[in-house]
Amino acid sequence: MYTEPINNLNLKLEAWTNVITTSKYNPFYYHGALPQFYLWVLYLSGLLLFAYYIPTIDNAYSSEKLINAWTSVNYITNTIPFGAVFRGIHRYAGDAMVVTILLHMLRVWITDRYRQYRIVQWLSGVVLLVMVLFIGQTGYYLVWDERSLILTRMTCSALDAIPLVGTGLKTWFLNGTELTNYTLANFLFIHIGLSFALLFGLWIHYVRMTRPVLTPPPVINYILMAAILLVVAWFPIESGKMADLTSQPNTFEVDWFFLFPYAMLTSMQPGIFWLTMLAGVVLLCVVPYFVRTKEVEPAEVVLKNCTGCSLCAKDCPYQAIEMVPAPAESRFKLLATVKPYRCSGCGVCVGACAFDAIDLPNMPDADVTAQIKALLQS
Repeated sequence: MYTEPINNLNLKLEAWTNVITTSKYNPFYYHGALPQFYLWVLYLSGLLLFAYYIPTIDNAYSSEKLINAWTSVNYITNTIPFGAVFRGIHRYAGDAMVVTILLHMLRVWITDRYRQYRIVQWLSGVVLLVMVLFIGQTGYYLVWDERSLILTRMTCSALDAIPLVGTGLKTWFLNGTELTNYTLANFLFIHIGLSFALLFGLWIHYVRMTRPVLTPPPVINYILMAAILLVVAWFPIESGKMADLTSQPNTFEVDWFFLFPYAMLTSMQPGIFWLTMLAGVVLLCVVPYFVRTKEVEPAEVVLKNCTGCSLCAKDCPYQAIEMVPAPAESRFKLLATVKPYRCSGCGVCVGACAFDAIDLPNMPDADVTAQIKALLQS
């Protein structure tokens, strides 16, 4: 199977969107920045929620003075001004982040931008997706309603089923051998700690890119934020009943963006579940390489035309061009050289060069110029 037909459809959608939004505001050109915008929204809204959150499960006495995780979340929702709005923003921005990550991965796959030097971006992106999903799941534990209790017990059972290390992982997860206040403190630490670990993962994701697009234009940000606020208004967030360790609730509402693994757990044995999840991650890492695409041939420098201006090296997104000392007989100090293992054949260097000194083997600069002139005349 080739990706060219899918990419052709993608290019048509991109062109139609340009007609409506112009290229400056086309979201197709900011697909990698959209999830990061929602990450900043999650950081800010999460910080405001954290200010009032109490990570305890104590419900030894029932009165208006009871203070635990559930009552603190209830206080945020019903008492703090705009608390319900910020809680809704935090919830739905997480869902939106997952959606935009998946769209970003789809766009990268369709446009064949995951091979060769870009492999680090693809694999780190898979790791970031797994981290985001796990962080989102821990957010549901923190509410400490009946759904939180079910999810915690299901997680313990699933961890227990892992050979050799399962018991240790369960103890780490609970921060002990049973559910206590330390358990919820551990959930909070995991939720916040992994959230900031995402920044290191993003650094790995960007490290091989010369000029990554980190944020969309303000207009797109306003539209994204408005969309979240509309969803918050239409679907306000509510907590379930407070968790009771002596009860055995057995049904819960599924957020399919984050809690789909628990839906799977209800229909399969823990061992099969872990094998399925592992297979899914491995499949995400390797499935792009089962799709046949045209072989990428690295750019070639036309040495007789190279002036050593270094514009191609500065514009290359993947550090595939290096400026080296020119031979003694050359009238220039530097010449460009291409590192084939880093080159993705994107053609940015061809557009950067003003001297026809670099070409793509399958698309010489002269042919590109002729096609552009033909299009302008048509």
